[in-house]
Amino acid sequence: MRNEKNDKKEMNLAYGGQALIEGVLMRSPEGYAFTVRKPDKTLHKEYHAYVSLGKRMRFFGLPFIRGIAGFCENLCFGMKIINRSAEIAFPEEVASEEKKESSAFAMILTYVLAFGLAMLLFVATPYFITSLFKLDHTQNPFAYNLVAGIIRMFFFFIYLFLISFMEDTKRLFGYHGAEHKTINAYEAEKELSIENVRSSSRLHPRCGTSFIFIVFLITIVIFPFFNIFFNQFDWYLHAHKSIQKVIIIASHILIGMPIVSSISYELLKLSAKYEKNPIVKLFVLPGLFFQLFSTREPDDSMIETAISSLQMVINKGENADE
Repeated sequence: MRNEKNDKKEMNLAYGGQALIEGVLMRSPEGYAFTVRKPDKTLHKEYHAYVSLGKRMRFFGLPFIRGIAGFCENLCFGMKIINRSAEIAFPEEVASEEKKESSAFAMILTYVLAFGLAMLLFVATPYFITSLFKLDHTQNPFAYNLVAGIIRMFFFFIYLFLISFMEDTKRLFGYHGAEHKTINAYEAEKELSIENVRSSSRLHPRCGTSFIFIVFLITIVIFPFFNIFFNQFDWYLHAHKSIQKVIIIASHILIGMPIVSSISYELLKLSAKYEKNPIVKLFVLPGLFFQLFSTREPDDSMIETAISSLQMVINKGENADE
């Protein structure tokens, strides 16, 4: 009986999702499904069998490797499905074939610039601001990165708070809330009805928002060792302070972030297994706090799309349009 319960829990934890433009994506180890509400208010439903990179190639499924591989895979995968959902939800705004090609390039450029701005805002800027506290990053690497980490989390909170007032973001966050509520209802073994999902929590400990918080937390522990490493070289110690910071920031982004992401993924996965533990509950609490701003209470139409997507992945494509 205990093994059956554990197997059931492991299966439940295998489902996850993502908010889309006017819809919700749900994933399982065997495929993914998404439901998007069309302009005429009907639902477009798609299911696709899909095996993750970690399942197809054993190396990418190894602990600490799977976090980096999964992050890159989900990023590309998510961009593709979000673009697809926009085409379905707003077909009148889809340009001619020629314009599509240029807009596709513009979309890629937009994502690259967005990533660069994110690194500038959440990695580089806090590092420079910390200097205002009269801390030296070579002499006090742990204190320096502690302050930088706190500033990083503060920036993230302000960012979420501000974008939560944008109309388009409000709807996206509503679908994000619908995704969480549906997963929570399913994991509680409730019938997937609008009423049951509506009464479930819109906060979920395995959310990407919680993952980002864990990333910020781990940077406080990992990043100081980059300072300590470069402090061993005379050429670094004799370089100008601004050059030192550029070197440290570049190492944080290019080397540190993949390491931090892999550790954070393992911690998030571990926290899901021991979610009833009081220490684990305390650990995930700040991530849940951030979700108060990255999710909104969904309306019933949003919940309907999330239920539809989850039912499709559970039933391996049953009732899908494609």
